[in-house]
Amino acid sequence: MTISAWVYRDSTDAGYLPILTKRPGSAADTTYQFYLDRLTDGGRLRFYNGSAVASPSGGTSIPTNQWVHVAISVDSGATNGTKWYVNGTAESSTNTFSITGSNTEEAMIGRLGPTSNYAKGKIDEVALFNSALSASDITAIYNSGVPDDLTSYSPVSWWRMGDGTGDTDSGGGTPASGDTIGTVVDQGSGSNNATGTNGPTYSSTVPS
Repeated sequence: MTISAWVYRDSTDAGYLPILTKRPGSAADTTYQFYLDRLTDGGRLRFYNGSAVASPSGGTSIPTNQWVHVAISVDSGATNGTKWYVNGTAESSTNTFSITGSNTEEAMIGRLGPTSNYAKGKIDEVALFNSALSASDITAIYNSGVPDDLTSYSPVSWWRMGDGTGDTDSGGGTPASGDTIGTVVDQGSGSNNATGTNGPTYSSTVPS
């Protein structure tokens, strides 16, 4: 699998910036959890697959007050088959993960599963792929800092967070900055449309 997103970290407070997670109340039943950890890792990327072993992290502390492209590719079970990417460049750190967990919980953007840990920051262009994309693919998706059309990479899900065809505010209208998020249409093949919950809003501050 591969998860790709743009993140804007606006706080150095202790806590998390969840990107995309699929976990129930019990962390041990997690399928995947991709997030920034400000609590113990100074804003580095982390990934968790439900294993009892603590989730390892990438090597880069994600800076605040700027857009950064982040990605993780997982060649399930392959030794050092998990690779971290920041702004299109692979980090030297690698890990070995197997994606074996399964649960029926909804995938969540900006929330660490059904917990009170919500993102302090902005998240855009979240994409999920059912293959481990290559380093050249990730570099191309980063596109020198400008989000690009991901259709050619066949994402299972791709949520554009206000820029996608059919995205709405909570009243069903065209999204504008400051509007409460209504529906974010899945632009991938999975038809997994997202629904804004607990009042997240759109922002005109976007990667460019």
